Amino acid sequence: MTKHRRKLIHDLANALSLNSQSRGKGSSRFPILHKTSRTPRYTQKTISYIDQIFSKGRFNHGATKSWDQNITKSAKPPRGRPDSSVSYMDGDIVGASAPEIGAENKGRAILERMGWSTGTALGATNNKGILLPVAHVVKNSKAGLG
Repeated sequence: MTKHRRKLIHDLANALSLNSQSRGKGSSRFPILHKTSRTPRYTQKTISYIDQIFSKGRFNHGATKSWDQNITKSAKPPRGRPDSSVSYMDGDIVGASAPEIGAENKGRAILERMGWSTGTALGATNNKGILLPVAHVVKNSKAGLG
């Protein structure tokens, strides 16, 4: 049962002074109604009160539409992988066209205060580490290791 339909039943139960509770998981959730000591006897006046509530639009009328049909979900984009037009192709280098980090960047400013300058390796002065950034080549296929 959809949540809109369950909510409609819970709202009706509340109007009739019944306790209601939903049980189950996922699409198999269902409401359970309990009569309490304060639940009144139903008369024609009670029924007309329920009709009045429906006519005022206090309940969600979308839940009563197409009761026998499944309600389709909204057209949300699927979660997970983004659209394939945005992804990298096999052999592309990630960030190859990215510009150099500007001087206003906080990380670069900290490195420059510690003595780093463009064209020097990170670490001690006698360090001959890498001068170029680490390149990552995209591999989408699952065949092979590299």
